[in-house]
Amino acid sequence: MSEKRSKYDKMEIFLGALSWIAVVIILLFVLFTTLHLNTIINWPMFGNYLFLEISLFIGLSIWAIRFYVNSKRYTSYFKYSVFSFVFAVIQLIFILFTVY
Repeated sequence: MSEKRSKYDKMEIFLGALSWIAVVIILLFVLFTTLHLNTIINWPMFGNYLFLEISLFIGLSIWAIRFYVNSKRYTSYFKYSVFSFVFAVIQLIFILFTVY
């Protein structure tokens, strides 16, 4: 039991770190996109919102998985998992219909 619990705890720590790394990357993409669109920097790859939308989709998916894993311990986290998953699917729809 303790071996299984330690693997579960390691997975929670890994997902937690990964989700916060995704938040930092999303914030950097927001910053770079804003700076490029206001012509403060000239990085053509940030000329539209594609990288920002992809990073939001990946970040929301990671958070949905994290909340789902944590819902085993905290039952109220399941609704956060559903909300994150729904917003990730909406973001995927925007990406697929090239709304950027």
